[in-house]
Amino acid sequence: MVGIGMANATSTSLYLSSQTRLLGTTNDSTKRVLKECAEKYTYANDALQASAQDLANEAYDYASMHIAAASDYPSVCHNMFKRYQGLVYPPELARREDGLKRICDVALGIVQNLD
Repeated sequence: MVGIGMANATSTSLYLSSQTRLLGTTNDSTKRVLKECAEKYTYANDALQASAQDLANEAYDYASMHIAAASDYPSVCHNMFKRYQGLVYPPELARREDGLKRICDVALGIVQNLD
């Protein structure tokens, strides 16, 4: 499950980066938020990579912590859209956020059963 989460986070980060490039020089607020969101999904991927290493070392508490962190990064992205009046949270991003959170929930449940 961790590998699937990493694929989701990486794919979403790349998607957000491509959306930023498509905007060109227009709409600086949207570009800023998309760029920051891409970074958050990169951090989610990093946290999931760390959890994979934790699992290999049988450090289940740390694995749980890293998976929980990965699950929180999409919420940070969602909240950034709320800070800017007029920015609409894209439905595609909402779908991806939900997917990553669900994947992390399953992974967290598995890790908790290992401990």
